[in-house]
Formats: sequence, structure tokens, C-alpha cells
Amino acid sequence: MNIETLRDRLTPKQMKFALLLVQKGEKLTAKECALQAGYSSTQAVVEGSRLQKNQKVAAYIRELRNQEEKKYEVNLGRHLKRLHVLSEGAEESGNWNAAVQAEKSRGQVAGLYIDRKEIMHGSIDQLSRSEVDKLLTDMDKKLSITTSHEVIDDNETRDEVLEEDKK
Repeated sequence: MNIETLRDRLTPKQMKFALLLVQKGEKLTAKECALQAGYSSTQAVVEGSRLQKNQKVAAYIRELRNQEEKKYEVNLGRHLKRLHVLSEGAEESGNWNAAVQAEKSRGQVAGLYIDRKEIMHGSIDQLSRSEVDKLLTDMDKKLSITTSHEVIDDNETRDEVLEEDKK
């Protein structure tokens, strides 16, 4: 049943009680909501309990809570828009660190960044000395730069160059 139909079946006091219970139920008791809705102080405890058990009021409360949940529901579009608004606000106030962080968060949410982690199992302490030596030798082979070079004897040309410089 839609919320308008449920609301039409309630009295103004019942509607106000339900609305207060949903919006301020974490801070107010059912008794306090009944008092603020206009019920008498002598009957507020009884009315608060009775109203929560009333089928029409309970259905209206459920529907109001569903609407509240939808209002604060996190989805990709809302989340990205909110981060954009935060980024712009931080940028306008000159808070560059916060602006960059908000933009980075937007990128992460959008999947532009990939967190890559490698988890290594075991430790060097568990290897024997020969296994460690073998691993180091293998790493040295993979990572070392070996080159070949030709040795040139330039004694002859050096003497010629030196003679020319003297002239």
C-alpha cells in the first residue's frame, strides 16, 4: 500500500506520532513522541505503546522507515556525486589536500585505481643456507648486467696524438 493511502487512514496525532518516532526515535522514547504529538501527559506512556501496536500506525511507520532508508541509501551515482561536491567545496575553500583526497576516492569508487597486494608465504628463516645461496645466485643472474667489451690497445695512436699536440 502506498504511503498516501496509509496516511489518509490516520488522525493528525497518529501521523505526527509516527513521523516523530521515525525521525527522532533514536533520541526520543515512544512516550516523548506521544507527548509531542499532542497526547495527554497522563496517557502518553499508554498511547505510545498502543500506537506502535496499532496496525494502521505500524504500517505507516514501516513505510516512513522505508522512505528514510531509501533517502540515505548509498549507490554509485549518489556516492560519486557526493564526493564531487566535497571535492569542489574543499577546492573552493583552498583545502587542496581534502580536494585531492576526495578526487582520489572518486577514482577508486569508479574503478580507476587498482590496489595490488602480494602476500608472500614463508620466510627466509625457514630456508636452509644452501637454499638461500641458490636463491641469491638466481636473483643475481636475473638482475645483474653483464656486458662484453673489447680491449683496445691505444698506445700507438696515443703517441701520435701527443706528437701532434706538441706541434
